[in-house]
Formats: sequence, C-alpha cells, structure tokens
Amino acid sequence: MRYYTRRWVRHLSELAPVREIVTLTTEDSVGAFVSQASQSHAIASGVKSLHVNIKAGLASLRALRRCLVLLRHLEDLELHLVGLSHSSWVHVLRSANFNDLKNLSTNAPHSVLCRFLPKAINVQHLRLLSYCGDLCQLDNISFPHLTDVTAATACVIPLTNQGHVERLSVVDLGPEGTTAFPRMLKSLASSTSTLTLLHIDFDLSDRDILKHISEVTPNLTALKLIEKESLPQGRSLRSLRQRHPWNGSSEWQNDLRHFPRLHRFLLGTPISLVRMPGIEREELDLLRAWTCIKSTPHPNLMYITLWYLAESPSAMLKSWKWETRNGIDWVLQAHVIPPQWNQFV
Repeated sequence: MRYYTRRWVRHLSELAPVREIVTLTTEDSVGAFVSQASQSHAIASGVKSLHVNIKAGLASLRALRRCLVLLRHLEDLELHLVGLSHSSWVHVLRSANFNDLKNLSTNAPHSVLCRFLPKAINVQHLRLLSYCGDLCQLDNISFPHLTDVTAATACVIPLTNQGHVERLSVVDLGPEGTTAFPRMLKSLASSTSTLTLLHIDFDLSDRDILKHISEVTPNLTALKLIEKESLPQGRSLRSLRQRHPWNGSSEWQNDLRHFPRLHRFLLGTPISLVRMPGIEREELDLLRAWTCIKSTPHPNLMYITLWYLAESPSAMLKSWKWETRNGIDWVLQAHVIPPQWNQFV
C-alpha cells in the first residue's frame, strides 16, 4: 500500500472534485481516497454512492474501515470483498452508517448482516450475493420500504414476506441443484408480496415452468428465465433437450396467457431455440407460435429477448418488439454477437 505525506494529500484534496459516486477496486485506491476524504469534509460528505469491488485479499482493513466511517451520508453501498473471515466482516461493517442507505449490494455472510441490517430501515433495494444455507438468518428483520430483492432461494421467504417487494431475482448461489426451483415456488406461494418483476434460474429437469410460476405470481409484468447448464445424474443431454418446457408451442402459448399483464419476457438457454441458429424467419415463427392464438396476440406482451447458445462461441442475443405500425408482427430491435450478461436486460 502506498503512503502519502499530509502536505501532498492536502494539495490533492484541494484539487480533487467532489464526487457523488466513488468506485474503488484496489486496496491502494481505497487508501488514496481515504487520504483525500480525511483532509476534505466536502469530499467525504459529498459521496452518496460507494462501490467497493476488491477481488484480491486485503492486507489491512484499516483504510476500508476509515472509508466507511468518513462517508456518513451514503445512500448506495456496494461492498464485495473476498477472503474475509466472519470477524473481519463484523470489523468492517460496524463502521458503516446504515441509516440513510436505500441500496445495498454485498457478499457479506448473512450471519454478519443480521447484526447490522436492522439499522437499514430505509433500504429499498437489497442485493445479497452470499449463500447462507437452508435457514436464512435474516428472518424477523423488518424492511418497511423494501421493494427490490436479489438473493438465494433460501432467503426468498424472509425477504419477500415484507409485503412490499415488487421485484425479485432468485440467484443460484449454493448447492441446491434441482431443488432450487421447487423451493422458490414454495417460497413465493407463502409470500405476502405482490411481485411484478421476477428473475429466476431453472434447471434442465424443471417442467411446466410458466404454469407453476403463474400459479403463485400471476400479476408479473416482466419475467426473466435463465436455464442453468447442468446435467442431472443419470440423464442424457439429448433426452433433456427433447423435454424443454417450450418444445410444445401450444402449451407454452397457453401458459404465457396465464400472465395477462406480462409486458416483457426474457429467456436465456445454452441450447439453440431454432433448427438453424441465427435465421430470423425461424425465430419469428417461434415467437408467433408462442404468443399468437389464431392471429390474436398476447394482450400485453410487447418485448421478448432471446439469448440462446449462451456461453458458447455461437451465442446470440435477439431483442424483439411487437409492432402494430407497419403491419402487425414481431420486429427485430437488436442483434448482439457476442452478447454480454449486462446486455441481457
């Protein structure tokens, strides 16, 4: 870690602009920012959004702790660290001011977060990227303003039972395998929230996906499904390809109608959705088969994004929109090769 003289730091602080958003990706960058913020109240008080993503182990927690102490008006905190013990996480987080936080994204263990999140009474968006086992330790914590959650399957029940959650992303963080999707459905069935946006991963062996989701969250306006590339023991890839949930167009078509308010649908899969990948006519026929019944379109579905052959050299991302101006049909809006995950939105 570099060290700076007070005179040099004071000089840099006078030149440094006040920033609302600060991104730190190395231990050195944390130290440099802390040195400036320590010398300038304007710099420290002006930061509203802090993003700390350090992929290497920290030699010392002192600068990071000092950073969180100085920034007392944070509304957005992203804190992703590797290799920290339970006690080190406690040491870091007890320095943070959670009172004004509206957005929190972290990979801190839930056994640590349960000590601090009760202070985050104003949090609206919660992104928890750590696996906490079968029983989530965030149960019985109240989040009166929570509307947006990203978490593992085991954490869905305590977080969505707040009654205000509208957007949910269920991520695969642990060894749940083929039980993740059924557990997620069970969690949603017991939730008191009215979800409008749902993002989930599903397994090759999951069946009747749309039907089961519609039974517990029929009022979705946006649905994002990502097929995990995993092969259950004792099953051949060929047999599983033959039983994908969208293979029966009429069944998939009827199941989509169970979401009368659905406006946007996204599907990602490691296999091809059409016989000849990249041929627009085949993709168009597929979309028509899914969404139109005797030329009558889905009542609200306007956008469909397909990412097929995902994670392969031939991956394709196609975004379609239902157009009524120049005839009535699906119109290709974007074609991305090769796609990135942040484009699949």
